[in-house]
Amino acid sequence: MNRIDELRKQMLRKAKEDTSVRLSAKDIHVIKAVNVLEDLDSVFNLLAEQIIEWYGSYFPELWREVDNNEKYLRLVYNLGSRDNYSADKVKEYLGDDERASAIEKLAKESFGGKLNETAMKEVQLLALNALNIKEEREFLMNFLEKEMTMMMPNFSRIATTVVAAKIIAKLGSSERVAFVPASTLQVIGAEKALFRHLKKKARPPKHGYIFQHPLVKAAPKQKRGKIARALAGKMAIAAKQDYFGSKEGVEALEKQLNTRVNQINAGKDKNDKMDQTRGKRY
Repeated sequence: MNRIDELRKQMLRKAKEDTSVRLSAKDIHVIKAVNVLEDLDSVFNLLAEQIIEWYGSYFPELWREVDNNEKYLRLVYNLGSRDNYSADKVKEYLGDDERASAIEKLAKESFGGKLNETAMKEVQLLALNALNIKEEREFLMNFLEKEMTMMMPNFSRIATTVVAAKIIAKLGSSERVAFVPASTLQVIGAEKALFRHLKKKARPPKHGYIFQHPLVKAAPKQKRGKIARALAGKMAIAAKQDYFGSKEGVEALEKQLNTRVNQINAGKDKNDKMDQTRGKRY
């Protein structure tokens, strides 16, 4: 019986040690941070939408001139009443003389309803909370960039910080990222579309999270698939460099990627004729 108790204690001790090591990994902090980042974006957008709708009943013309949520909220919080919308005050937050003058005129001629003092304070307080959320997002983004730079510098530089962190969060660890093929990295985040392809024979997804990468997002629709594939290939190499401690710099990968993207955008892709012959669209 004593041997069984001793074995049980050893197993519990080992389990605690393993759990402690797992929870101390930097992966955990990156995963939590990027998940919170997405939640902050959702909360900010939801709050901004509600504030714009509420304040719009009082000053409906403002949204025509200020279509940026953050700038709109700063005007609401700092100025509030339409009587405060002088060109000089508006310019402090927009930095645009022409728009500031237009907004001053709109405020004087507005056909919006009334908003009592209590309601105005509530709207301004909501605007302040939304702006605080936006500021917290910036702090969290700085933290995420520092963590990713220390943990997977090459991968985060090729993929961008947010895309790299989202892929780590989806796969569960940086180790798994290093061992998945480029084709998997390309469609991580597009699982629903992939299942539709497998079950209902719909068209396969071209990209998942990497659609948020500037190179893919800015590309013409018909070229995104090829650019996503090229990007995923370089991301896979960068992830392996980080995991296995390669001393090779990421500059060569960036140069190769940019060259490949330029070829695709310029229509000089050597596979174009083959794709047209097969009748495939990428």
